[in-house]
Amino acid sequence: MQVIPDLRVGGAERVAVTLANGLAESGHDALLLTIRGSGPQEELLRKDIGVQLHVLGIQRAPIRQPIAFARGVRKLRTSFDNALNEFQPDIVQTHIPEDDLLASDSVRRTGIGVHVPLVHSLHFHLHREKMDLRGRVRLHMFKRMLNRTRSVWAVSGAVARAIEERASYPADRISVLHNCVDLRPYEQLPSRPEAKAALGLPPDAPLVLSVGRLHLAKNFPMLVRASAEVLRVHPKAHFALVGEGDERAKIEAEIMRQGVSESWTLLGQRPDVPHCLAAADSFVQPSDWEGCPIAVVEAMAAGLPVIATDVAGVGEVIKHETHGLLIPRGDEAELSATLLRLLSDSETSARLASSAKQLAWAHYNLDAYIGRAVSGLRAALEVAHA
Repeated sequence: MQVIPDLRVGGAERVAVTLANGLAESGHDALLLTIRGSGPQEELLRKDIGVQLHVLGIQRAPIRQPIAFARGVRKLRTSFDNALNEFQPDIVQTHIPEDDLLASDSVRRTGIGVHVPLVHSLHFHLHREKMDLRGRVRLHMFKRMLNRTRSVWAVSGAVARAIEERASYPADRISVLHNCVDLRPYEQLPSRPEAKAALGLPPDAPLVLSVGRLHLAKNFPMLVRASAEVLRVHPKAHFALVGEGDERAKIEAEIMRQGVSESWTLLGQRPDVPHCLAAADSFVQPSDWEGCPIAVVEAMAAGLPVIATDVAGVGEVIKHETHGLLIPRGDEAELSATLLRLLSDSETSARLASSAKQLAWAHYNLDAYIGRAVSGLRAALEVAHA
């Protein structure tokens, strides 16, 4: 049983879907349980080979509404207990800490088996913001959750170190499992001119693309500001962003403020990300924090030169000047300068793109990832049944 809040477009959600599909393809029974609802990534689920989807359909009220929040928690616990009793999973894997805490409570309450182990995939640092009261409460909850977890899979070494240091979690129970990409959609991509035409983008303009949920963590407004400097030197360049989220209005406002609206296209949520990447000349990931960004690996698989902020696990994927170019977090001037370098140096762009593609196809492919995941799940089961 894979547990995720919903199937919105996001990294943790993509990993849960990828695991469910890969486990089913490997001959295992796979169930994906969502807490709130479905989402765009449901269409990626391989129901044709037996992946099951079970939606609890429960929306959590905000904690500032204590009565509604308490009712929602009780309803959620009952629904999760019923799901465990109905499906009798051998192993439960969660991807959001609050869901892990819920799952561990339900396993204990239902008594479906003391030996049903919990595996938690942690996709980001335990603590990413300032350590105020809210931060301390969250860290306390994380520690409680981790104490009930058989093993933790961190998406990068940086995340693993944060778990060990901040939560005092045993290092020998933490495994690093970098994210992967299903490379099959990247085997036959359209040509760059064809892909640009399909998106309605200028055919002759160098295209800088970014992909991700429009969230504060991604810091897309910095890319907008950097683009203004780039366009002074390369006025024909074009910038595009694939994704949706709460920060869209802020990004649109920044585009207007910088006076670059004619050079920007917000493509919204797209089901054809590989084809969008095929249209691009370069890729930018300006995030303030990441775990192990799937979008970066996707861009590498599509054969793009990548510029990314050197945060968390990004530097574990990209070796600077070999597979891409790393810049300091929040460094707008360096982002502008690095973009200008790629736009002006086709030889470097081609070299980085080729090296990145080779790495993605060799080390971040689905088969290798599922093999490591199956081994990890089996190990957790063996320890639980010992």
